[in-house]
Amino acid sequence: MALEIVWTKRAEKGYAEVIEYLKTHFTEKEVRRFVRQSQEFFELLRQYPGILESSKKHKNIHRGPMNKFTILTYRVRPRKRQIQLLNIRSSRQKPDKT
Repeated sequence: MALEIVWTKRAEKGYAEVIEYLKTHFTEKEVRRFVRQSQEFFELLRQYPGILESSKKHKNIHRGPMNKFTILTYRVRPRKRQIQLLNIRSSRQKPDKT
């Protein structure tokens, strides 16, 4: 049951910030590796939407590592057959207070 992945503005911004950080501090090779690994992770997520730990407060919200340095938060919307990416951030970053 592959689901469609939908990006929120916040997730797009967070992903862009991670890419920008990598471009600033690493080589183009590492940037390409991150993008490739992200695409592979999203494909796996489409097939197995419960792959990351679910929230104790909200049953359809999941959060966990995409890789060693990147945290993903997403919502599974089974009726719409979607995975809504809510936030992507560096694990070195402090979480938002919102």
